[in-house]
Amino acid sequence: MMDFRGQAPAASARPDIISLDILLKDVDDGRVQIPRFQRPYVWTPLMMRELFDSVLNGYPIGSLLFWEPRDTNVKVMDRIGPISAPTQSAPASLVLDGHQRLATLYGVLRLDSPTAAAPADERWWIGYDLISEEARQMKYPEDFDNPRVLPLRIVLRTAEFIRFARLVDDSSLPGNEKVTLLDRADAVQRAIRDYRIALTIMRDGDVNDAVGIFSRINRSGRPMTTDQMAVALTYHEDFDLEVALDDILGALEPYGFGDVSRTVVLQSLLHAAGKNYVKPNFDNLREKETRDRLKSAVSEVTQSLVLASKFLNDEIGFSTSRLLPYSLQIMLLGVFFRENGSTEELEKERFVFSLKRWFWATSFEGWFASANTSDVENAVAFMEAFARSSAGSTATASFESFFVDRPLRPFPKTFDRRSARIRAMLLVQMAAGPLVDPLRGDLINGSDLMADADRRDLPYVFRPARNRSARSPANRLLLDRRYGSAVRDVLSEGHANHSAMATHGIDSAALSAILAKDVDAFVSAREAALSRMEGEFLAQFNLRLDAAVGRAEVEIDTGDV
Repeated sequence: MMDFRGQAPAASARPDIISLDILLKDVDDGRVQIPRFQRPYVWTPLMMRELFDSVLNGYPIGSLLFWEPRDTNVKVMDRIGPISAPTQSAPASLVLDGHQRLATLYGVLRLDSPTAAAPADERWWIGYDLISEEARQMKYPEDFDNPRVLPLRIVLRTAEFIRFARLVDDSSLPGNEKVTLLDRADAVQRAIRDYRIALTIMRDGDVNDAVGIFSRINRSGRPMTTDQMAVALTYHEDFDLEVALDDILGALEPYGFGDVSRTVVLQSLLHAAGKNYVKPNFDNLREKETRDRLKSAVSEVTQSLVLASKFLNDEIGFSTSRLLPYSLQIMLLGVFFRENGSTEELEKERFVFSLKRWFWATSFEGWFASANTSDVENAVAFMEAFARSSAGSTATASFESFFVDRPLRPFPKTFDRRSARIRAMLLVQMAAGPLVDPLRGDLINGSDLMADADRRDLPYVFRPARNRSARSPANRLLLDRRYGSAVRDVLSEGHANHSAMATHGIDSAALSAILAKDVDAFVSAREAALSRMEGEFLAQFNLRLDAAVGRAEVEIDTGDV
């Protein structure tokens, strides 16, 4: 049994109660700040509205935990929600628990005038519907001049609240409705102004105490990604893991992979640092030795992931993480380039062929979708051995037999761009030859198309009615949506280029079905054409689709949207 007698606590805590109005004024004066080891703001508009519904109904929203450190030289965030953080005053309290709640309250209630709103700030414009008596987003211009919607940003601004009361009074609404609206607006103002929040203040202690408390609070019950937890646990004045992750992703941005999974980048760092990268030990992350190793690994991981990204650009033929079947593929490629020092041209050719075969096999097999932590550790070990291998060694054969160990999945029944099999299908179409816009004759950059959030929702050929065939991936084209969400009509017009349509796997049989308005015949013909395209493409890597494996609905197995 541990003996705690005679041990003084590293920090002492005192519970308190504070009104929301006073809390916000403390933030205004710079007396409350958000430490950099906190995760960024992640709440959705629904979560924001629910918080205000709780406040307005007088329900508790949970206790806040602040820290008043001995050392005031702790880096803080430069924004609280959408608002620039006020200049820090000494002494300042740092938020350990409650960042999302405090940022929501401060961001909504202290937001500037609507004329200063940027599109990215729209979620912060929350009003209170005085008719339905619930919080709601203010999405339209008319919402800001509506006597039935009270903007929450004005409730603690006396002059603006009075102007809203005049808006109600001067409106053409019936007199009894005006009275009701004004009474409800007054009630909202009182509820927010007088709302009281439980607050615990931790005094003294150092940054290690604070980070430890923060991590334990957030380890259960409050979902955090692995990289967010690691950022908190490794936080130190001389090394900021979040900045390191941002810098690595910034180096990948020119190659199209600047938005690849941060967790995978963290795993790459942990592996290079000689730490557990498949199941990080959160307590060990706080050690100085771990922090120093991560700091030292940043440069080599950046270089290796840049080489991995160039490989995907040049050898596979795409430049966006939105087409990457599995994020772990870029990590494994990074492992290869970190271990491999070959400069001889023949050796490069051998490695490139095997890596391309590995990429296409794992993409079509769904290898990483079913991989557990042990599989990932073994995958890294085989990749390391392969990277260090020489011609004729058994390492190459072992590498290929480990990864090319299961059937390649046939053409899927349905389309979902979050599926690795669908991404593999699109990549084959891009790699098999240049795709051409059948109406304009322009070359199509599939990577640019899929990287653009406004264009990656690919159009149908036939409109997706209740016909099951319309759900097939063969009924979707890697084409800009400028022609509409369904393009059968424009493709059937005389000026559509038939040779350009052939680059999309639309052969004469599929074209005849388009002209005949026969969705079943079109899907059948194009599925056959695309399957042939995939088979011919994979054959160059000594890979083949397994006809014995039944077709299935696609799996959502990429981990993103």
